[in-house]
Amino acid sequence: MDWFRMYGEFATDPKVQMMSEADQRRFIMLLCLRCSNDGVTLHETEIAFQMRITDEQWQATKSLFLSKGLITEDCQPTAWNKRQFVSDSSKARVAAHRAKKKQQRNVTVTPPDTDTDTDTEEEHTHNAQASDSPPALIEDQTARPRFAMTDAWEPEPKSFTAVLARNGMANQRFQADQLLEFRSYWISRPGDHKTQAQWEHALAQQLKRQSRIHQAAEGNSHETGGRTPGRSTRNAHDILTDPNW
Repeated sequence: MDWFRMYGEFATDPKVQMMSEADQRRFIMLLCLRCSNDGVTLHETEIAFQMRITDEQWQATKSLFLSKGLITEDCQPTAWNKRQFVSDSSKARVAAHRAKKKQQRNVTVTPPDTDTDTDTEEEHTHNAQASDSPPALIEDQTARPRFAMTDAWEPEPKSFTAVLARNGMANQRFQADQLLEFRSYWISRPGDHKTQAQWEHALAQQLKRQSRIHQAAEGNSHETGGRTPGRSTRNAHDILTDPNW
């Protein structure tokens, strides 16, 4: 589809306001004909036919347009090439796009230089020194985000299992409500902020203390001959991976 630019002051131009609506419409039709027949000069009879008017009517309209400086003697809109841009034409845009794609396809890609047997002793020494250097720290501990305890917090099953093993509790068993107690205690202390790893460590320490207290209570019960009520316990890893916990 072809397009052309229309100056915004057309409706308020004194020259246009002094014309009848029919002549205004014919001028716009003349602009459309000029756009659709770019590079082709139409015969005046063809112009009259396209406007659906007689040759005599066109001659009168032509004289009016000439008197107002809207067209030239060859019936071309005045300053047409000055007001129009090549980029407005879809044909021009498509041609430019195709030319750009063709240029990109013709670009020769230079392959990178391959290793040769001419490596110098200095290069080998540099590589050896680089391999002997100590590895960088995998993660900066200070970069981990700190946050306060929430009701939705949970330890990560994989990392927490490792924390339990490091604290000597790999085979310990705990009650499911112990996590709720841990959350409740630390939620009451909103000023305490820890990283995920630090919260998991704190939970492991609390479970370890409670385990020792429970073991001590069982020891005292056996010594006095009494009995303690049975407690339903589960493996910590099973509790963490249970979606109903």
